Amino acid sequence: MEGITLEDLSIGYGKPIVEGLSVHMAEREFWVIVGPNGAGKSTLVKTILGILPPISGKVLIHGVDCTSGCEERRYLSYVPQMESYSRDFPATVLDVVLSGFFPRLGRFESLKEEHYEKARFWLEQLGLSELEDCQFRYLSGGQQRKVLIARALVGDPHYIFLDEPTTGVDLKSSRKIIKLIDELHKEKGFGICMVTHEISAVWQFVDKVILLGYGGKFFVGSKEEILNEELLSEIYEVEVKVVHSEAGPVFLIWDKH
Repeated sequence: MEGITLEDLSIGYGKPIVEGLSVHMAEREFWVIVGPNGAGKSTLVKTILGILPPISGKVLIHGVDCTSGCEERRYLSYVPQMESYSRDFPATVLDVVLSGFFPRLGRFESLKEEHYEKARFWLEQLGLSELEDCQFRYLSGGQQRKVLIARALVGDPHYIFLDEPTTGVDLKSSRKIIKLIDELHKEKGFGICMVTHEISAVWQFVDKVILLGYGGKFFVGSKEEILNEELLSEIYEVEVKVVHSEAGPVFLIWDKH
């Protein structure tokens, strides 16, 4: 079976944040995970990736039970939140992209020319070739995000998980990153699973949505089913109105009180 399947999954740190989540993410689909801070979005992603163990339930990749580890996890790549990286680490752009190979190398295996070729291929694809020798720490926030996406791509994944890839960058850079992610999805055939608060910006690209709320609430379905005034108002505990425009819906939010 293609894709990723979550069976009756419960996640959290000792105490469950979300319980009984069952989802099938087919390959080449574009998913978003949305919800208020602290509802378990990043925890869910880390559990699927195997960074955190589930409290109960199963994670299957291509039909293989990967709950406690499996080879199929190599088909998943991860772009974590920017806070996970040291912006001051003295590494070149090429060094950062090459580091994407490290989890896939054998214990005594070193980087080969083919690894450098693939790293440079993705730098070229993402328009970053001229920055290859630049220090990562001196790049703009948008450029750093693109470098980290290139790092995720070198392992030939089927699915790319991105945790708030547009947080902390300006509006123009944010739109460029979202456009790049959509191109990777449509033109390159990668499945996408993205944690985001920018619902309006990604609306036109999205296939399916996981909406997480406080108290373990969750909803799964198409964007039309999930991203509506009633559910969003319930989950975010604020008043949400949806205004439709030619570019898609605009979500207006204000305090209920």
